Amino acid sequence: MKFAFGGTEIVITHPDAATLLADVAQHLRDGRGFSLATINLDHLVKLRANPMFRAAYAVQDMVVADGNPIVWLSRLARHPVSLVPGSDLVLPLVRVATKLGRPVVLFGSTPTALAGAVAALGASVPGVRIARTIAPDFGFN
Repeated sequence: MKFAFGGTEIVITHPDAATLLADVAQHLRDGRGFSLATINLDHLVKLRANPMFRAAYAVQDMVVADGNPIVWLSRLARHPVSLVPGSDLVLPLVRVATKLGRPVVLFGSTPTALAGAVAALGASVPGVRIARTIAPDFGFN
C-alpha cells in the first residue's frame, strides 16, 4: 500500500504485526537500528500539509497501518494490510528487545509518566533493561 504526497511516496512496509515483529527481531539480532511509524488518518492529513512531517515519514524503515481507515483504504487499493495499532506494539516490542538482550529507551511526556511506564514494563516484562528515559521540555514538536 502506497500513499503519494508532494513527490514523496510513503509505503506501508509490513502488512501485519507478526511480520513487523520478525523484522524488528532480525534488526536487533544484526545490531541494526530502525525507525518505525504507525500511519493513521491524522498522519495522512499532516503528510499532505506539512513538508517536515512528510520528510520524517519518508525516512522510516518500517511503516504499519494504525487505524481502520488505513486498513479500509488498503482493501480498496487491493493491497490489504492488517490493523497494527502502535499502542498494541509496545509490549511485544519490549518483549522482543528483552528476549534478545537489548535495552529499551523510553521517550515520553513527563518524568512522572516515564517512571510509571518503567514500573509497568518491569512488572509486565521481567528482565527488561531500560537504558534511558527522555522527557523533552514542553513545546517539543
